[in-house]
Amino acid sequence: MEKLVNDIISFLKYLNDECKLYVSFHLNQEVHNCLPHHINTMILSYNCHRNAYCIKVKVKNKALCLMNQEKILQKSKPREAFCNTCHCGVCEYIYPIGKEERVVGFVAVSGYRRAMEKEHQIVDSYLWENNLSAEMPIKLCDAVIPPLVVMLEQMLIKYSTETENEYNSILRFLSEYHTKITLSDLASHFKRSKSHISHLFKTKSGISIRAYCNDLKLHDALHFLITTDLPITEIAFNVGFDDTSYFICLFKKKFGMSPLKYRKLKQNNFILHNNIRN
Repeated sequence: MEKLVNDIISFLKYLNDECKLYVSFHLNQEVHNCLPHHINTMILSYNCHRNAYCIKVKVKNKALCLMNQEKILQKSKPREAFCNTCHCGVCEYIYPIGKEERVVGFVAVSGYRRAMEKEHQIVDSYLWENNLSAEMPIKLCDAVIPPLVVMLEQMLIKYSTETENEYNSILRFLSEYHTKITLSDLASHFKRSKSHISHLFKTKSGISIRAYCNDLKLHDALHFLITTDLPITEIAFNVGFDDTSYFICLFKKKFGMSPLKYRKLKQNNFILHNNIRN
């Protein structure tokens, strides 16, 4: 296992779990495709926003998120951090990632909100108010994110190749937009036939695209269960399941317990942890 990539993942986990920051990083498709498949597999879970509001946005309109990422890349300048507010009212602090003096991606610290402007399309007022924070810890971000950027830039130097990898592109796309994706959507996006996409994915991963996306959606559901008090039916819908019973069945199979039991277990552990600390 590559030490540098493991260090990056450990640092990202620390930032998200201990510093309570929603940190993700996003590379343009050209650079992403140049990374070996096993490296992409290791870092994929940090390639998209995981707060409940952003997950809901992708269910409603994934095109808005794609447009936002393109605009951020266009606005970014090497080594210049800045604040950005997306179409859906999510405020994020952006740290550009450079390679050979050009911006090829960015680290985003997301999950914040500002006063709504006319151009913002708030897709869920409850989640926007209750799941996004009004205070952005810019001083903390400026202290802990630049070292992450340096590590990611070193990763690109060390592991990039010139080989185009179509499977990597599909994984990256699904990581961001798995909530309401169809095989036809993928075929249209990658300008390939449905049979080609399906066969390629099954050959490389060993599972179907539907099974892979369901697994990602189940992990999205964990964030809703932990960070919101929404009913199970609404959570199922928010992460892309139209059938609540099917969602509960898959959840039990994946995690060995029902969504309600998982929520209660996490809440009890949180209370116990706080009592010990106090």
